[in-house]
Amino acid sequence: MALLHISPRRLVIGGVLVLILIAVGVIRLRGKIVAAFPVERRDLLQTVVTTGRITSLARVEVGSQILGSVTAVRVDSGDRVKAGAVLIQLRDDEARAALDQALASARELEERLKQIGTIDAPVSQQRLGEAEATLRQARSSYERLQNLFDAGISSRADLDDAVRARDVALTLVERERLQRSNSRPQGSDIKLAEARLSQALAAVAIARERLARTVVTAPGDGTVIARKVEIGDVVQPGTALLVLSRNGRTQITAQVDEKNLALLRVGQTTIASADAYPDKSFPARLVTVVPAVDAQRGTVEARFDVAEPPAYLVPDMTVSVEVEVARHPKVLTLPSETVRDAAAAPWVLVARDGRAVRQEITLGIRGSGASEVKSGLKEGEMVLPGSSKLSPGSKIRVMPDSTGKKTGEKNNAH
Repeated sequence: MALLHISPRRLVIGGVLVLILIAVGVIRLRGKIVAAFPVERRDLLQTVVTTGRITSLARVEVGSQILGSVTAVRVDSGDRVKAGAVLIQLRDDEARAALDQALASARELEERLKQIGTIDAPVSQQRLGEAEATLRQARSSYERLQNLFDAGISSRADLDDAVRARDVALTLVERERLQRSNSRPQGSDIKLAEARLSQALAAVAIARERLARTVVTAPGDGTVIARKVEIGDVVQPGTALLVLSRNGRTQITAQVDEKNLALLRVGQTTIASADAYPDKSFPARLVTVVPAVDAQRGTVEARFDVAEPPAYLVPDMTVSVEVEVARHPKVLTLPSETVRDAAAAPWVLVARDGRAVRQEITLGIRGSGASEVKSGLKEGEMVLPGSSKLSPGSKIRVMPDSTGKKTGEKNNAH
């Protein structure tokens, strides 16, 4: 019987195929080699990270209260100013002339008031005395002529002249008495002069105030952060010419994603860093969470106090804010990437007895790349990555993760 001739090459290929089939069979029997991560006990920190801007509680827009032409601007952006420092000078020649005129009127009325008390009153008293003497003389003459007329010695014309002289003297006395009364401290002349003087002094105050308004001064210590005026500009009342950042409390205002609203609490500690100085950080404290959601952006406004702001901070500077919202010491953790359906009913594939077993778990806080396990797993158990395509019940052989990655301790939620 003739032997079947097989070439050496075919023998080699056949041997390789046999070995492959044997290897596949072994793998199926022993299970697929998979990477896994241990459930570990560690400290876990959860934070919320967002961005904000430096704001000042005393941001002041400075403007003119009157219409005027600018003759001088004494400051520029970045200048530090003291309270009361002159910032802007407006043209003031008309205001000065009005003040001089008001002062002159007031001085004239003051002199008139003094004159009434020191000159008019004595003169009026003297005139009254003279009028009373004339009246006494006129009455005496009238009585004498009346007697002569009764005796038939004097004529009716002489008696009528005596009557007229007496009446004129009496009218003069009454007028001088009224004048003397008016020139007394409570008299009408004094009151009228005082009223006119009060009006003049009010006009002086108005003119002085108008002159003062030609000078725009700093309402408090601070820094000029914007200049919007130049010499020669005609400015309108109420228009912002300069913007000042008043010295005082410094705050950070940030917009936080509304999904993190439940995590925020007034008093939480914060670490902030300016984008311009990323290697430097400073502490802050959450003081306000505005109870309203911006519907367009889906955010809530949070404000942080900076007790000791660094010298390099300036208004409107962009900063990153990391708020510590939870810290749990020595808790069971697993990599967040191993959790499936985390938002609904979280579960993982855990390696048990050479198989991938579906295990439902309860999660706690979530850190950066790590989540707290409150129930369902034990320390040291190995869980499979969420990217694994294995089905529950598959045979596996666990190979510890060799990437060198460590599960993080912070949650950078934006």
